[in-house]
Amino acid sequence: MSIRREILLIIVLIFVIALLVKVVEFFRTDVVEADASNFVLEDLKSKYPDADLEIMSITNKYNPLGSHYFEVKARVTEGAETACPERSHIFYNYPAQNFIAQPTEAITRNCNVCTEGICTIAFSEEAIIASHKLSGTYVIQAYLNVYPDAVPTISEKAESWIVKWDSKTAQNYYLVEIHRNGTIMQVKDLNKNGTAVAN
Repeated sequence: MSIRREILLIIVLIFVIALLVKVVEFFRTDVVEADASNFVLEDLKSKYPDADLEIMSITNKYNPLGSHYFEVKARVTEGAETACPERSHIFYNYPAQNFIAQPTEAITRNCNVCTEGICTIAFSEEAIIASHKLSGTYVIQAYLNVYPDAVPTISEKAESWIVKWDSKTAQNYYLVEIHRNGTIMQVKDLNKNGTAVAN
C-alpha cells in the first residue's frame, strides 16, 4: 500500500515540476517578446520619427542550428492624416540572425490603390486613398482641392470602410463608404450638423 502511495506521490511531483517548468518558460518568453518589441519600436522611431508605428505580430522561430529567435512584423505609416498615406510592413529578426529578414512590403505608394489585378481594400491607408481616387469619387477630390486642410477619419465595418473627409473651414463634410472589393458604395455630402446638403 505504501509503495503505491509513493509512486502516486512521485507522479504528482513530476507533474508539478513539469507545470512549473512550463510557467517559467512562459514568463521567460514574454520578457524576450517584450524586449523584441521594444527593440523594434526604438529602431523604427529613430528611422521614421514622424510616422505612426505598430507591432503587427511576433512569431517564434528557430534557425537551422536550433536557436530560438522572433520574427517581428511592424507597420510604418507616413502621412497618416493626409490624402495619400504611405504604409509599409517591415520585418525584423530578434536577436539578429545570419540571414536577411524578409524585404519591406510597400502596401501603399505614390497615392495609388487598385491599379492592377483584383482589388482588395485590406488596410485603412488603402481606404483613404480609394475614397478620393477610385471612380465615382470626383467630388471628394474637388473637396480636397478646395480644402487642402481636410483630414480623413476612418471607421471599419465587416465588409466596408467609411472615410470621413472634414475641413475646419468648410461648412460641410463627406462620408465615403468603400466595399473591401474596391467598389464605392456611397458618397454623402453632409452639413456639419449631419443633415444632407441640398443640391
